[in-house]
Amino acid sequence: MVSSKDTRQKKGSLVGETSDAITRLKSNLAPSTGDWKLTVLETIAEWPLASENLAGEQLDYLIGGEAFDWRLLAQRLLKECGSDIDDDTWWDWLTDPVLFAGFEEPEFMRAVGVDKFRAHLSYFYGVTVEQALLVAVEEEITHRRVAAGRQLNDSSMELAYETLYGNTRDQLWQVFKIEAGVEAAREGWRHREEHSLGSEDAFTYWLFKLRMERSDPAKIASDTRKGLTKLERMRQNNVRRMQLIEVDRIRFEVKSIRRRKVKS
Repeated sequence: MVSSKDTRQKKGSLVGETSDAITRLKSNLAPSTGDWKLTVLETIAEWPLASENLAGEQLDYLIGGEAFDWRLLAQRLLKECGSDIDDDTWWDWLTDPVLFAGFEEPEFMRAVGVDKFRAHLSYFYGVTVEQALLVAVEEEITHRRVAAGRQLNDSSMELAYETLYGNTRDQLWQVFKIEAGVEAAREGWRHREEHSLGSEDAFTYWLFKLRMERSDPAKIASDTRKGLTKLERMRQNNVRRMQLIEVDRIRFEVKSIRRRKVKS
């Protein structure tokens, strides 16, 4: 049996480890080089907490003991060191859904460690790709309705859940909530149906595992390809959008320079 004293000592030890990790990160960050990304990943490798409550916000880095959201932890660490790395710079890095954060697979694995690397793959396929798959199926349903000349409504997403998981989202959520023991994000009956971003990710991962159990290997492979294809299209669309924003910014700056020259 573990005594309350032992529990307190363990918690105190973990707090000390997190504090030490953040201190080392702050001292090792090099904003002027690309090494800061590797430094963040190496800090993630030694991070001891699967979750934490930070200023009232629940941060769940490890879902179900299997799926690791390294981007959420990286965001938490970089916010702590906000004065060292420009917000836009690290945000662009974390919002790009590439599999290994712009690194080669062996380099990424060495940086975060084998266990967190495997858990990252579970999160990527079980949450990121699963979310993209849902969007892809929703779009297919919408296109079929349009092709059939049927009126568009808000049912495409519900039908996507039924197509992939055999039930409505609300019914699936109720089962998940019972199995996972999910509680409302805030206390009180008014908030009983509210939930955190972490529980949304946990729900998606639960749906992924449910689909794995119910589908044959060929269907699993087909759906995975569909989700990956949709994710890449979303990524390319975002790249093009950012390029257009940058072009507009440059045009605005050029016009401003010309106006200043005319005035002078």
